[in-house]
Amino acid sequence: MSAAGARHAYEVNRARIASLWAEARPVSEGDAAGRYLARSGAAQCTWPAALRLHPALDYWHMQADRKPVCLGQFPALLALFEVDTYPRGLQGALVPHAVALQRIYLAADGALAPVPAPVKLTGKAGPALGACARLAHADSTSRVMGMAVGIATALRIAQAARMPVWAVPDASLLAHARWPRGLRHLHVFIDACDPDQWRSAAELARKASACGLQVFPMVADLGQPDGSHGTHHTPRFTATRL
Repeated sequence: MSAAGARHAYEVNRARIASLWAEARPVSEGDAAGRYLARSGAAQCTWPAALRLHPALDYWHMQADRKPVCLGQFPALLALFEVDTYPRGLQGALVPHAVALQRIYLAADGALAPVPAPVKLTGKAGPALGACARLAHADSTSRVMGMAVGIATALRIAQAARMPVWAVPDASLLAHARWPRGLRHLHVFIDACDPDQWRSAAELARKASACGLQVFPMVADLGQPDGSHGTHHTPRFTATRL
């Protein structure tokens, strides 16, 4: 794709992201997104501004003959992924730039929607490598935060570890996660059930250490929900070497 074509695609995607975000509303306890997060073990009283619920989002599926078909409308949890930009140079103020939305299509009861791929990313509205869902403000006093894969996982870890945790959408992107300026201590959380996260976690730890951060790789044992009640156990953490 030419540079002009890429810029046009970025602009089209930027407009679509802005439109979907404007159509969505904050997550609440009783809606499909709140129920999904509760079912995932991440129930809480207030939800991050980076999460919203779209009440009825079209689900498009590409058929084998390459023709798109709409399979219906579903409530969807939207997660905003951003990168920092510096329009006036590195000495100027940073401006967060929304580069993608993760859409998690849901049933009304908070289960994943019965569609071929219930979790999707929009097209990118600019260079997106390193983008994170900023599920909490980084602590400017202690300058400590964590990185994890997945929205619900990051929220569960943040509650248990009592620190801000940002999320990347999948294991391969953990290696490229960008932490905020001024950070001093980075906890890299690895889901014990996902072997694909180890290599990316090691690469992120290497980069952060090279930039002078203290890095704490942690294996997160998230456990399985109680089959009789559907409740989740509190995550347990074990320091590890990468």
